[in-house]
Amino acid sequence: MAYKNVVVYCGSRAGNNPSYAALAGRLGEALGKNGFHLIYGGGTVGLMGILADAALTAGGHVTGIIPEVFIEKEQAHRGLTELIEVPDMTTRKKRLMESGDAFLVLPGGIGTLEELADTLSHYRIYWTPGNRPPILIMNPDGIYDPLKELMANWMSRGFAGREDLSSIRFCKTVEEVIAIIKPRKL
Repeated sequence: MAYKNVVVYCGSRAGNNPSYAALAGRLGEALGKNGFHLIYGGGTVGLMGILADAALTAGGHVTGIIPEVFIEKEQAHRGLTELIEVPDMTTRKKRLMESGDAFLVLPGGIGTLEELADTLSHYRIYWTPGNRPPILIMNPDGIYDPLKELMANWMSRGFAGREDLSSIRFCKTVEEVIAIIKPRKL
């Protein structure tokens, strides 16, 4: 299957390990060079800004979806291909979930986790297991190992089935992500 519209959730901070910023830059560049449409939170700060700038520099099409609260804080990226302003975070998350053929999660904090959780819940409820879009979690330095353990714990205790988490893949490299979402030539 071809995945054209790639939604990326990531931190509005860069984190304290320079490898996170480097990863965001490499991913943005790879998405741009490979013709993907990057859709993200619309900010200029943290990993979000690094990701978007790298995709744009590589010739990519980048759409940001940003709530008014961040526009008021002057965090909106005005250099994007398209910037969609929405009233609040709930509307932003809904628009992001509706826009993606594939979802990528980079390092981030509470907001990133919230977006991932909402996306997982949405696709578990409204899509059948074999038709769900991929949710790829970039796991540099094991940052999401505790999340992987939590998901295994949910399954072992009967709160989630394998089919609930079937579209999730933990990835270590940008090349691995691109290989999953790039259409294969026949």
